[in-house]
Amino acid sequence: MGILVVNPQIVENICMSLKLKSLSRPYAVLLDEGDLGTVFTYLPLMDGEYEKLPLELRKYAYLLRKGKYCLIGYQPKIFEGARDGKVTSVSVTYNELSNIVALSYTLDTGETSFFVEHPLRRDKLLALAKKKKLPVKSMVKSSK
Repeated sequence: MGILVVNPQIVENICMSLKLKSLSRPYAVLLDEGDLGTVFTYLPLMDGEYEKLPLELRKYAYLLRKGKYCLIGYQPKIFEGARDGKVTSVSVTYNELSNIVALSYTLDTGETSFFVEHPLRRDKLLALAKKKKLPVKSMVKSSK
């Protein structure tokens, strides 16, 4: 199941189910640990709020870490690099089980590689490379 971005009507329904006047709290941003690019912007749910939500509204909550949930307010539709410039090449390293262990990209502004760690951004970067027909360097890394 993909991530569901909330709209004002969903937020209003969540407020009513939690008996809140509004969901006025600061937005937060989940950053990729690799290149510090934006994964998504979210509204945090306070302790116990997820459990109070009816089942049909729980599907809009995203699990950040054990016991911490949020509502996604914005998610980039395409891959957005953390720095200015266009992606010119992508490098992927797989393990023996065909799982990605490292994914990086280079920009037209320099030869520095930026690593992407979050799975959502990895998928978007690979989709961008396929769509734009960018050169993709693939490697397999053995654990031996």
